[in-house]
Amino acid sequence: MKYQQTLNSIYSRLDRLGDLPVFSATVNRIRQVSSSRQSDAMALAMAVMKDANLSTKLLKIANTPTYNRSGSNISAVSRAVVLIGFERIQNLCVTLKLIESFRDEQPDSLIEPLLISAFLNASMAREMAAAANVRDIEEAYICGLLYGLGEVIVAFTLPDTYRDMLRQRVSARDNWSRIQLQTLGGNFSDIGQDLAQSWGFPKTVVQAMDPLTADKLSGGHQISFQLASGCHDLLELIYQRDTAGELDYGQLMGELTELTHQSSEQLEGHMNEAFKQLCDLAEEYGLPHQVISPSMSESDDEALDDLTRRLAYYVHSREHRQSDKAAAENAPAKLDKQSLWMEQQLQYLQQITDLINEQANASQLIEVVVKAVVDCCGLERAAFCLLGSGGRELSVRFAVGYDSDTLEQFFHLRQDDAHSRLFFRILSKRMTLLVPDANEPGWRERLPDPFIEQVQPQGFIMAPLAVQDRVVGLFYADKLSAGSTVEDEEFRIFNQFLVQLRLGLEVLKGRR
Repeated sequence: MKYQQTLNSIYSRLDRLGDLPVFSATVNRIRQVSSSRQSDAMALAMAVMKDANLSTKLLKIANTPTYNRSGSNISAVSRAVVLIGFERIQNLCVTLKLIESFRDEQPDSLIEPLLISAFLNASMAREMAAAANVRDIEEAYICGLLYGLGEVIVAFTLPDTYRDMLRQRVSARDNWSRIQLQTLGGNFSDIGQDLAQSWGFPKTVVQAMDPLTADKLSGGHQISFQLASGCHDLLELIYQRDTAGELDYGQLMGELTELTHQSSEQLEGHMNEAFKQLCDLAEEYGLPHQVISPSMSESDDEALDDLTRRLAYYVHSREHRQSDKAAAENAPAKLDKQSLWMEQQLQYLQQITDLINEQANASQLIEVVVKAVVDCCGLERAAFCLLGSGGRELSVRFAVGYDSDTLEQFFHLRQDDAHSRLFFRILSKRMTLLVPDANEPGWRERLPDPFIEQVQPQGFIMAPLAVQDRVVGLFYADKLSAGSTVEDEEFRIFNQFLVQLRLGLEVLKGRR
């Protein structure tokens, strides 16, 4: 009785909203055309082009490196169909309309994480199915996309009820399945299957949405279910939604390794590829990167923590590259120096990413970041000072820029020296010190005399470099030219590279 009441409430809410665009005539027509043997590329293109907004988004996604390997511009939907393929075009259309429909009706943080998980689940399942030579890899994609449909529908139609369920889950008073049964009278999978069946999805896809009905599947249909459910559970761990500790990362990876005949390293590579596809989609829809990025808090599983750090680092670096690229494109043509700096930022961010992927050592990463700080803005010198002797000494490890020798000479500091207290206090308190103009009244009196006399900064930034819970050194950058000050944009660039360095070092440490 309670489950029927839940369904009635859901259908009543959907009736008030009208038919969801994802299951509108446009998408149904696309599904029919793409599944017909008599259809050609033009017929499918015509079906897509009946929805102008869908056509525009599809072409933008089709031109991303994920789908357009040739690099030549795809300007016609018919060409996108030929290059990408009928089934993948169909799945892209369903995905784009899924995000568009639910997000437009409820553009808040409740729905976005679920839509992100749905797309990631689909992409991961497809990547693994393709690597394992599964016959119908597009079915694996759709199974992954719809596996969590019931939860999306509940969050969409019954948001207050769903928020209360999340509060119960966070409190860990009960497991997630039991919370669903007590609150809804059934599981999310029951609701998802009911709706997917009424919307005309294939029987095998509907059966693959629930472990009980999936037992009746065989062959490739069973593999599609196993990929969809396995990737879904992995995402529960990556995004730390498994508050009751019911899932085990090693066990999940072992099952997927056996299913796909891929190593764990290869499976993680497929996950990386799925996150790249997600970032392409996020940039088109304006989905916030902070929702995409997994949390970097520690768990009891080092392998899971390492994967999470690498995925979070990729999303974070992608966000910076995108924002810097957009700023460069929007900058006035006359600002040649600023445009050059922006281009250099993009190059250095890519270099940092490459070093992490190559598992370079920490020193190589730090050296590149020190150079990046000087090359990418008006800061004239930069140095990294390593903390040693049990945290009692600082000494320069890398220094670049004009008159960097002076930094090397000064930054040999001991904690018990009177003029060193400021620097060790910054490290102990883990605070960043920005002094835009060292000549402003009050600063000369507060800064150590040897520092002012020997280093002679006009403006400077100092910040501790910490990896997880351990401070490893001090990052310093300044300006020397008379009358110059540290600008807000220069501080932003300094901080951007420092954040990238911290994340990168955490990723490298997690691999050791």
